[in-house]
Amino acid sequence: MSVTLVHPRSKFAPAHLAEPPPSGYLHIAAAVEPPGGIGRPGHSRDKTHLLDLLRAEAEDLASLGEVKRASVYQAAAVAPTVGRHPSDTVHPARYDVVVLVETRTPQDIELVQDTPAYRQLRRRLEQAAGDVHVMAARCGKCVADVGRSQEGLFQFSYFVGDDPELIAELWEHLAGWYAAETGLDNSLLLQPLDGTTSDYCFVGHAHWNLSLAAVALRQFTKPSFYRFLQPTLKENRTTVMPVLYHLVRLRHR
Repeated sequence: MSVTLVHPRSKFAPAHLAEPPPSGYLHIAAAVEPPGGIGRPGHSRDKTHLLDLLRAEAEDLASLGEVKRASVYQAAAVAPTVGRHPSDTVHPARYDVVVLVETRTPQDIELVQDTPAYRQLRRRLEQAAGDVHVMAARCGKCVADVGRSQEGLFQFSYFVGDDPELIAELWEHLAGWYAAETGLDNSLLLQPLDGTTSDYCFVGHAHWNLSLAAVALRQFTKPSFYRFLQPTLKENRTTVMPVLYHLVRLRHR
């Protein structure tokens, strides 16, 4: 099966791809104080304290030889779900806290998961959150790597659909749309490692050096969002659940 495009335009050609990073990724997402639907999550004192603790524990993870970097994100807003999937079993992605651990290779992930630093961080999130999703992944496709030391806004997009190969091809068209309409020049498509379980076919990751308001303006005021992007996702029976984040500052090596 191949991707079906609705109202295609040459302006939205598939993104130019680069060689994916050789890293492994541990994506740990938690719903600590999520919004009831879309919008901004809670920002209580307890959550601020949790983020401080996670930041310190991520620094411990970053000191491991197998780890390139460990980043903590807090959600600025849960964006509207885009597209459609007919299944009633879609797991809503309302994660207002994410820890992303980047290992030197995918083979290093199991070593990191066996460390006290990782077990402590995961235990802390499980105690604080009503919903925790962990995905061990590699980068399947890449426009350009996503920096972690910049200001601005980060996005994790959670993909659900019947055909992972079709969704991976569709992602190239989505990345082309984002490049043309929002100026996005980086993006990673993280896919679960073989033999691992995940509620999502893929998790996309990207960064804009823009504010939340500016990113929303560049997406939701474009007619092509409603004429091309939304109907193309529906036609290909794919759901995308984007969440927008700010980086919680860490000390990087």
